[in-house]
Amino acid sequence: MISRKTEAGLRRAYELMRERAGHQHWWPGETPFEVCVGAILTQNTAWTNVERAIANLKTARAMEPKKLFALPEAKLAELIRPAGYFNVKARRLRSFLRVLIGEFGGDL
Repeated sequence: MISRKTEAGLRRAYELMRERAGHQHWWPGETPFEVCVGAILTQNTAWTNVERAIANLKTARAMEPKKLFALPEAKLAELIRPAGYFNVKARRLRSFLRVLIGEFGGDL
């Protein structure tokens, strides 16, 4: 766990860099939520496989926090299968969603 002082310093460094360079738009994703899902799914796999998994989630109309969390873990794993390690990643997504929904009402 990082100290409040370190956290404040990191936040300030980010603010200064963003102020100077602007938003870099380097991570693909149509929404901030999609960026988060992509970041979890891209671990140990190629981005093209993540794109296929995200396409599956969109086809299932589940690319919203509460809808994604409502999926049974086995169904979620099936949809993200192209990203590899799908059982592990399904658990990681659900952990992220549990916090996002439970503590923040699904609002990033």
